[in-house]
Formats: sequence, C-alpha cells, structure tokens
Amino acid sequence: MKRMNRLGAWGLTAVVAALSACSSTVLVSKDGKGYFLGSGSNAAYRMLCESGDLKKVLADTRLPEETREGLYKYNCSSERSGDRVKQIYAALTAAERKDLRLAFTRNGYDINYLPC
Repeated sequence: MKRMNRLGAWGLTAVVAALSACSSTVLVSKDGKGYFLGSGSNAAYRMLCESGDLKKVLADTRLPEETREGLYKYNCSSERSGDRVKQIYAALTAAERKDLRLAFTRNGYDINYLPC
C-alpha cells in the first residue's frame, strides 16, 4: 500500500510538472471550469470575456494601462492570440503577476487549481 501511495504521489507530481511546462500563463478556474489565460478555446472566451469578468479583473489590478489593454485585447477581441498573451505575461514582474493572481481571486476565481 505504501508503494502505491508513493507511486500515486509521483504520478501527481508528474502531471503538475507537465501542466506547468505546457503553459507560461496562469490557470484560472471558476464554477468547475478551468482555463489558462490566453487559451484560444471558445469556453474560455465565454467564461472570461462574454461574462465581463476579465475586464473586472484587470480593472482590479495595478498593472499599467497598456498591459491591461493588451491582456484584454489578446484574450477578448477579434485579434485573440495566445502567443501574445504569453508574451505579455512573461514580461510581467513577479509583483505584477501576484497582483493579477490576487485580482482573479478577489473576483471569484481559483488560481492554478485544476477542477475535476
């Protein structure tokens, strides 16, 4: 039994590491659904953009206006681009990333939680 628990823990660690390696943005989830910021999926678009949530989250940050506009534009406009979102996110400082994560949390989202 102990061996299975260790194998299960290693398996979970491998999954988390793989998810981290695949994305260079943050995983946001709400109501049992989770997507990486910059995901090109229609479901992510509905959750973040059509709902107006991303606009609220970004307004709740101290990010520079240009950064907020870029994150919104490349997530929610006809110019949607996961690559551009990743570039903007990669350019954020550690403090700015924390600010963004906290803004999502204040607006009802879980961060880096993969719903079942």
